[in-house]
Amino acid sequence: MAQIPFPEAHQLNNQLGFSTFRSPLALNRSDQTSDTLPGQPRISLCASGLDNYLLKEHSTPELDSLAPWLWLVSTPRSSHISPLHHQASRERKIIIVENPQLHLVWFYDQVFVKPIPRYLLSYAFWQYLATQPDVLQKSVIGFLRTYSHLIRYESDYRIAMREEYSLIPEDDGEERITWERFATFIGWFDKVADDGVNPRYHYGELRLTRLNFYTRIFLGKLTFHHIHSQWRAFLGQIFTPLLSLFAVFTVILNAMQVELAAEPMIDGSNHWLAFAKFSRCLSILVLVLTTGITVTFGITVLFLFVHDIWFARSVLKENKSGPGRKNTIMKSGVV
Repeated sequence: MAQIPFPEAHQLNNQLGFSTFRSPLALNRSDQTSDTLPGQPRISLCASGLDNYLLKEHSTPELDSLAPWLWLVSTPRSSHISPLHHQASRERKIIIVENPQLHLVWFYDQVFVKPIPRYLLSYAFWQYLATQPDVLQKSVIGFLRTYSHLIRYESDYRIAMREEYSLIPEDDGEERITWERFATFIGWFDKVADDGVNPRYHYGELRLTRLNFYTRIFLGKLTFHHIHSQWRAFLGQIFTPLLSLFAVFTVILNAMQVELAAEPMIDGSNHWLAFAKFSRCLSILVLVLTTGITVTFGITVLFLFVHDIWFARSVLKENKSGPGRKNTIMKSGVV
């Protein structure tokens, strides 16, 4: 980090001070109320424990490892993040999480969001952060940059400030954090380029079902994150498509069996001849319809998969060509 992304005048927390002459307590509470991190009364400002805590709270090692293949999971753009008001229009419920690896991961009608800790709004903390490893700096910058997309309008700010979410601290230690103050602060992070953040934050929202799938392939883990921790839910995801295939094959085989049973009745001469012909025609119709529907479904799934791959590769190509060419017209069917 060449320099702190925002000026000290725009900080939104004034509870910390920084001194290069006080080791191991480079950070201190300017309000002298305690020796703990603002908003984290269990975390001492002592450097040894603080550094481990910050790495745990902000690093995303598994997603960084998956970064070369995340284009298979999501649109490869860091701006691929819907504002909070738009999350509601897509019928997504905001779920508060503290695990940084779940931040902006979505699962059907849920999206996981990590709130902004108080200390990240302090200029003194960023002075301390500048002395930390590059991977931690880029993780924190990338995390805050996501909020420049999550909160773009005053309506987003009001949603973030709701008591059930509290995505933004209410005050800076003395005064309330208003929409104007927050917009000025977070606007500095909107200017950060992708090379200033860790690989995970080269992407925006990530789809959990795909993360779970590709985690098994590239990381050798059973899953990235369990929504349902019961074996029944996990096995249900496997058996549902198997049962669907079984049902399709059962219909096809039954239709074939009816055709074979009707064949000798048609060749003979008896009063069941009309019914045998009807059964034969019906069995052939069912066989053709079932096969046609199955093939059509398979082609549709294959088309959507190829379409998403093509879209992702085109966006990657645009990203490499520079910021001046963001002209992709084709849209991904999965966002």
